[in-house]
Amino acid sequence: MRPDRGPLGRLADEIVARSSSSYPELAALDQFQKLWSRMRTESQLRQSLEHAPENAGPLNSSALVHRSIALMRDLSPGYLQHFVSYVDDLSSLEQLGHGAAAMPRDVPQAATIGKRPRAKARSRRE
Repeated sequence: MRPDRGPLGRLADEIVARSSSSYPELAALDQFQKLWSRMRTESQLRQSLEHAPENAGPLNSSALVHRSIALMRDLSPGYLQHFVSYVDDLSSLEQLGHGAAAMPRDVPQAATIGKRPRAKARSRRE
């Protein structure tokens, strides 16, 4: 610990020093986390594929997504698991963004800088 740091800095230094030596690595926890991730991915895939459109055209976006997920599951299950995890994170961020967008109307908004309107061109007939 450096003495020139404030109380918060000293606390952060102590937490870092304790965390690096106090907690052992747990292989069982890693296995459980992988198992849970795989089960969650399979559950999300089942839910997604239940809502697949039956009589959609070949360029229907929902049908294309469901077809690509099915192909990904067959060709590369590991990649699909990472992909579903990524999409799940993006979905969570989107939900957080919608919560922030629902601000009360009486909160002042930041001024926006837009383009200035062009001056109308004068006709040469004058």
